[in-house]
Amino acid sequence: MRRSIRKKCVSLALMMSMVITLLTACGGDAGTQQIYYMDVAGNSLKISAYKLKAKDTEGQLSELLTALKQAPDTGRAVSVMPGDLEVISHRLDGGHLVLDFNTAYERITGPNEVLMRSAIVKTLLQISNISSVTFMVQGKALTNADGSEIGAMNADTFMDFGGDAEDAMVRRTFTLYYASKDGQSLVREKREIYYNSNISPEKLVMEYLMTSPHTDDAISPIPDSTKLLNINVNRGVCYLNLDENFLNATDKISQQVVIYSIVNSLCELNEISSVQIAINGEMNSIFRGDKLSNSYTPNFNMVTSDAE
Repeated sequence: MRRSIRKKCVSLALMMSMVITLLTACGGDAGTQQIYYMDVAGNSLKISAYKLKAKDTEGQLSELLTALKQAPDTGRAVSVMPGDLEVISHRLDGGHLVLDFNTAYERITGPNEVLMRSAIVKTLLQISNISSVTFMVQGKALTNADGSEIGAMNADTFMDFGGDAEDAMVRRTFTLYYASKDGQSLVREKREIYYNSNISPEKLVMEYLMTSPHTDDAISPIPDSTKLLNINVNRGVCYLNLDENFLNATDKISQQVVIYSIVNSLCELNEISSVQIAINGEMNSIFRGDKLSNSYTPNFNMVTSDAE
């Protein structure tokens, strides 16, 4: 009798465990998020931990937008969204979120606007079903000062901001060259990026080259384990120093594609006309049978397509 009761208790516990597991899998754990705020001086972004209560995408979106409008309790940061700024509508299509703001948005300009936009996008991208965000104002696309549409923003659009706001935020379009999927040619991709002016553009180019491109038709030619040891520019020459992991680039990508992915991307910067590549500070390292001691100039003949 006791054994029978014990078996029933064990069976009931197992059933309850399965039910809890299924409920967790269906609803998901919202988890702890990061809400981005502005420091009291209005110069940079601060982060505050936030525990989401909602389980569904719509609920999480509403909750995070509300949290963005409320200042954290620390007293060291303020909300990035003015009290009269409202999201009048939104739509989510295949991971792309479109937020339509009221006309109060038009009164936010300069560094404060970029900081606010960065904070909102960074915060909302933490929702698992959202991969990019577009801003509109009263049904019209948000534009830059030159009239060009800002378009979709994702995790790569903004670099960390810090220091004096007037000096910190720079908008620049970078042209990057990735390897084609077969590793035999280059694919050109343009990225418009907001970043801290304390970060050199040549370093930024290399950091992006070492990550995946936006297009599915290309890949990064640089091994994930590669470390950028140093990079600087002097009289038009970019001196690039990588660690030994660079030499482990897969044989599926040709030697020329690996080299000119870097050279072409760096030479798209006006201040660079040629590139020298060193490995652990050594200019005579051998990469696929050739020394890396030469000064490379761009070769755009290897470009076969542009990323859409």
